[in-house]
Amino acid sequence: MEFSDNTQTQLQNQPIVSVVIPTFNRANLLPRAISSVLAQTFSNFELIIVDDGSTDNTAEVVNEFADPRIRYIALSKNGGGSHARNQGIQLARAEFVAFLDSDDEWLPKKLELQLARLQSSDDPHATIVYCLGYEYYESVQRKKLPNLIAHEGDVFNNLLRGWLPSTTSLFLAKRSSLVDVGGFDESLPSFQDYDLWLSLAKANNHFLAVTEPLIIRYFHGNQIISNLSANLTGFQIFENKWGSIIKQRLGYKAYRESIGLKMSIIQVNRVGKAVDAGQRFLALRYTLSLLQFLPMSGTYILSGLILTIFGRTMFGRRAQENLAKLKSILTKRINKDEIKS
Repeated sequence: MEFSDNTQTQLQNQPIVSVVIPTFNRANLLPRAISSVLAQTFSNFELIIVDDGSTDNTAEVVNEFADPRIRYIALSKNGGGSHARNQGIQLARAEFVAFLDSDDEWLPKKLELQLARLQSSDDPHATIVYCLGYEYYESVQRKKLPNLIAHEGDVFNNLLRGWLPSTTSLFLAKRSSLVDVGGFDESLPSFQDYDLWLSLAKANNHFLAVTEPLIIRYFHGNQIISNLSANLTGFQIFENKWGSIIKQRLGYKAYRESIGLKMSIIQVNRVGKAVDAGQRFLALRYTLSLLQFLPMSGTYILSGLILTIFGRTMFGRRAQENLAKLKSILTKRINKDEIKS
């Protein structure tokens, strides 16, 4: 597999990569994402911005970038992130598709190093390459690099156990592989990326990794991760879709741990919402519901109790940072299980 990057002929030739940015009412954040794509050291790409029914000045923001590689697609109504990404996949003209959330940014060598990793691989089934990424928590102005074991090859069982590169912004994939599995499942209001990587891995698409951080993912509150209803609904659909496969391939214990850890994070978020609404008994009920997932939920039970008793004064003034700590605990637990297996 050989990739060229001739900027003189890129407009005449097919692009090597189609970059898809879905966006909805993020005119204030979108310029950072667009600029990070245009600053890539590998320049033979097209940038497809799918405006998912925005009502702000997104179109004006995009028009300020005078770059012929940009294609702006305005959808007539909001259909959700999965729908917007699928539209981008359908419109893509390149062999490879890379995703970038409109509130994230890439570092300059992201595409160059991912394509180089694909080119250097002798695995005929390798169609997906991901990288590591920084996480930036805007409320506390803190950047961190999460722990992640960089699995390669057939990663289906790893994904079933709960291993997951955390955002679509990390990934570049062969377009034909995305099309073959039907793209993103639009019935899922959350867990869409996890579901897609599972579908790809199940279809014998192998993963490759660039083991250095090439993106920055921003946490700022206006995201699906903070939408409790979407997380609960998505979790239920996801569990119905993949739960039986986890049991069959990994056993009931692994299924319980995988489901329990995901549910624990959701429940701690529910505790915080209930405390904010002054419903401390409901918060306690959510916390105690985690007892069914012992021992893997012990840390989350403690966190839920602290939230319930002390509210935001001790736990929530730095809520995003504390949620980052919870996520770090989850990652370490998953990594420990991966090493054992």
